[in-house]
Amino acid sequence: MLLDSSIVRVEEMQKLYSELFHYNSLSVASNDFKQFATAATNEKVAKAVTVTLDQVSAQISVLNKLDYFITLHIPTIEDGGNFGVGVQLDLVKKLSELKESSNKATEALLGYNNARAEALGKLNLPSSTESVTKSTSITTTDGKKEEKESESKEEKQSSSASGGPAYESRVAAVAAVDTLYFSKASGILSQNIISFIGVMDFIDKNKEKLIEPKGKSGGSSFSMY
Repeated sequence: MLLDSSIVRVEEMQKLYSELFHYNSLSVASNDFKQFATAATNEKVAKAVTVTLDQVSAQISVLNKLDYFITLHIPTIEDGGNFGVGVQLDLVKKLSELKESSNKATEALLGYNNARAEALGKLNLPSSTESVTKSTSITTTDGKKEEKESESKEEKQSSSASGGPAYESRVAAVAAVDTLYFSKASGILSQNIISFIGVMDFIDKNKEKLIEPKGKSGGSSFSMY
């Protein structure tokens, strides 16, 4: 089942990759990102990072299921050792390495929002703040207390220079952050696809040894491929 659906999954990931990372070069992407440098969000990069994170997460789930399944079906150790299960152990090791790599990729991409916020903050873009002050007064007339509430609002606006070498450098810095994480997402999703193909190819080429590591006379009998 897994091998049959893997072709469709790879095609879907490749299509997704083409849609997200359609620039001919990073310099072209960087030039395009400059128009979003003063915006709260660069939707193109944010989408690329979010979708890549989702794809990595989905792949970790698949790897975990494979790891769990293979580990549970490694035959009992017999006298003289557990010969014949080398292919299974190789796959378990490969899955472990891929999961570790995926976890590091996730950690790397999760730094995007913080990195962009820091770069954006250095632009000192115009902003406005509003403060509300509430007060209550109590008066007594003919022995009766009367309570009155009042409210006042104050709005403050700040402005900053939107030109000059320093400002332009900060704009370029925001675009550079977008470009960096766009590049990271591109590389991670590409590697995600390659890794998935590699695992499926390994399983396809070694499925007999994975299903019956000690031959038809011993070991386990199972199939999820």
